[in-house]
Amino acid sequence: MFKKLLPILFLFTGFQANAVLIGNLTYDGTYISGDGRTYVGLDTIASWDYATTLAATQVSGQYEGFRIANTADADFFIGSLFGANVDNCSTVDGVKSNIMCGTVAGWTDGIFGDNFATETDHFWFMSDAQYLKEVGIVEIKSDGGVTQNEFWSTVDDSNKWSDSGKLSDDFPVETRITWLLVKDTVASVPEPSIIALMGLGIFGIGFARRRRQS
Repeated sequence: MFKKLLPILFLFTGFQANAVLIGNLTYDGTYISGDGRTYVGLDTIASWDYATTLAATQVSGQYEGFRIANTADADFFIGSLFGANVDNCSTVDGVKSNIMCGTVAGWTDGIFGDNFATETDHFWFMSDAQYLKEVGIVEIKSDGGVTQNEFWSTVDDSNKWSDSGKLSDDFPVETRITWLLVKDTVASVPEPSIIALMGLGIFGIGFARRRRQS
């Protein structure tokens, strides 16, 4: 009887055999999700410059409903990597550079989408408008060490690490750095009617089994 119920249980729990779990975040090969948010994988749009990325988040864009992450979003992402919403970098603290946020357990290079280099993964985010450096950057090393610079550079400089940038001819495509895209999501909970149908199905299987035995 249990074997008959497995397909039903997997259907309603959204089971994903190949999903990767780090902290509170799960990566399914395309999207990173957890803590009520969804992010685009770190390699998916790594070749895009800022303008292309922004356009994709607009109405009818490929990622309509997403937004380019800001400082608070980047902090939230880092906190979720650590399995909590707090860590050494999870605060909009006005500090120009947080040298070391901590080390993420279970991390390996490219585990949430490979970009930039074989030793590290990076992503951009829009920072607070201070120091005239509106772009922040997060680096995750292959050993899980996380660093964050809230005011790293400008949008123009960030574009150098895209297919249309000045570095595209000098460095391989693996050196591209992605913009972190995020949207707020609500975990789906089965409606009462669905739960009732599941209960009736289980009851029906048990009733049919008893009839055959009698």
